[in-house]
Amino acid sequence: MMAWLRSFLSATALQPASADGLGAASGRDPVPISDLWQRAQSLADRLPAHSVRADPRLRAAARGVHGRRRAGPGDSFWQFRPYEQGEHAAQIDWRRSGRSDILYVRQQEWETAQNIWIWMDRSASMQFGSRPMADSKADRAILLGLATARLLTAAGERVGLYGVHDQAMGGRFGLSRMLESLEKDRLHDDPPFPTATALPRHAQLILIGDFLGESDETQNRLRQLVGLGVNGHLLQIIDPIEDDFPFAGRIRFSGMEQEAPLIMERAEQEAAAYRSRMRAWIDHLGAMARRAGWTHSIHRTDHSPAQALLGLIALTGKRG
Repeated sequence: MMAWLRSFLSATALQPASADGLGAASGRDPVPISDLWQRAQSLADRLPAHSVRADPRLRAAARGVHGRRRAGPGDSFWQFRPYEQGEHAAQIDWRRSGRSDILYVRQQEWETAQNIWIWMDRSASMQFGSRPMADSKADRAILLGLATARLLTAAGERVGLYGVHDQAMGGRFGLSRMLESLEKDRLHDDPPFPTATALPRHAQLILIGDFLGESDETQNRLRQLVGLGVNGHLLQIIDPIEDDFPFAGRIRFSGMEQEAPLIMERAEQEAAAYRSRMRAWIDHLGAMARRAGWTHSIHRTDHSPAQALLGLIALTGKRG
């Protein structure tokens, strides 16, 4: 049954099924990137006023620079050290030196912006959405990816699309480059995980997708990604009917990537086994991520995107 999970299926009841009409769920035309960008800006701009100041992890992300635990250019105090002959007198901290017979120099902590890479699954199966007026999985993934990039660049970080850009960029240029790349490649035949490519040691990687598929290739790709030696975050996007499996009666599941259809005579009899298998796979993904020091979280498209965005920003604000 899990063979068709990643390209989860639009369901059409051949006989009366569940009374809530979910049998009509299907893929839909993708929302224009410009519309998602407008929503992403609004979502990101609403967060700091009520959340960033209240959470020390979010304040760390909002500062936009991160301590390297050694002296260097920055605004945060690091340590006092004795004055050395030949140094400019302006470097002396006279208040600290006045408490002893030794002259002291005040050093700042070396601070630097982070390079954060974002990958969003844009494959055909991600266009699935069970509620006609709500986001598809792909639209929600792009919305969250763009809102995350908006907050991070506003905080002074550099961002790039993983597997597309060779270098992370900050500010408006970093955002406009990301939007341009998504416009050119709105639909992309992505696997559940991207191909692993090397990143700088202190980079962070955010992967947003459904990650459905138990194949050896899927698990090998994840092993390669967590083996890159960088901090990583998996945000798993799930449609509510993928999670709940609310079907009953005779159901025909048709794939969105040219898979052969699947017919269940009594779908309700499969519900418990389906949910158990789905939960086991999600738990397996989480365990693989955590063993490598990565994080794994789940976001349903019927939940507010604000909480998922807050979680991502909080995680990127932690020191690696």
